[in-house]
Amino acid sequence: MEFGIFSESGHRNSADPAAIFDADVAEIVLADQLGFREAWIAEPNHVRPNTVTHAHMLMCRAAALTEQIRFGSGIRQLPLHHPVDMVQEANMCDQVTHGRYIFGYGGTHLASMDQLQQRGIDVRTEDSRAMVYESIDVILKCWASPEPFDFEGRFWHGHDIDVHPRPYQKPHPPIATACTGSTETVELAAQHGFIPLFGRGNDHADDIRAMGGHYVQAAEQAGRAASRRSFHVTHFVYVAETDRQAREDTREGANRIIEERKREPHLLKLVPPGGSLDDITFDFMADAGYYWVGSPDTVYEQIRQYFDETGGFGTLLVTAGLDYAASDKITRSMHLLMEEVAPRLAHLDPDVVPSAAATG
Repeated sequence: MEFGIFSESGHRNSADPAAIFDADVAEIVLADQLGFREAWIAEPNHVRPNTVTHAHMLMCRAAALTEQIRFGSGIRQLPLHHPVDMVQEANMCDQVTHGRYIFGYGGTHLASMDQLQQRGIDVRTEDSRAMVYESIDVILKCWASPEPFDFEGRFWHGHDIDVHPRPYQKPHPPIATACTGSTETVELAAQHGFIPLFGRGNDHADDIRAMGGHYVQAAEQAGRAASRRSFHVTHFVYVAETDRQAREDTREGANRIIEERKREPHLLKLVPPGGSLDDITFDFMADAGYYWVGSPDTVYEQIRQYFDETGGFGTLLVTAGLDYAASDKITRSMHLLMEEVAPRLAHLDPDVVPSAAATG
């Protein structure tokens, strides 16, 4: 198992975007030093005054300050941008980072239509999936076609398309897609060999297990060999010396963030039967296992149990870019995770989990 971070900037306490972006870059630099393999940077649907709206800019700045960490866009909302622009930006980022770039996309379920309205893009919510799929067709053709080409689609149009510079990685950067429950999206990812990004830390192990099994089956039907090592899952993880200290460190900050996000679909679905959004608190999330918070031994057991129950995955992305605790305590948590937890999980291979993966 490898580790990465998934930065969800926009919920930090500061109202100064420059200071927030500095904090995001500092967190990525620390992650690189500690051995995290990837840094994914979110481009949220709901834009706030301190949101990272163009992750590539942050990546290119961080690339100059890091040695080995790879950067993933998590995720580029395809309906908001012309696919030729997407490829140009991706190729530039791939070149500037010397091949440390992963193109992550989504947008089949746009939660914020104001983003479309600001751009004068007239598309209904129910058409966003078709828009994403058509955009992917153009993007793949931009990377594959050795000659200029025309494209006349329902949503996107272009003539003599010939994108330069070409990407650093050949034939193109790895591609990842947000797989948040739609079997159609999972199938498309499997058919093309895209990296599946599962969940935002709130998916039950059975959900990941089912989607992972569907991915493997769809890949095999398409004639592709699928490896669960490509599976990425995201989770809230915080490590302190004791379970009690971990909860005390994070309760206030996490509750504040939860209150800010209670109308988002990934939290709405967690309301217990007969309950309400008021039931969604930090302690509820920690007790239910949606947050992994505790000592190194506790967090190790939580990750290991989830790995077994899901059928296995290759990369765990730790939620970052959030002020759920004091910055020095978050730094300490990252050290404890990589120094006392990660080495105990490094040997795990999701393709050789006999009882779980075989039945996924």
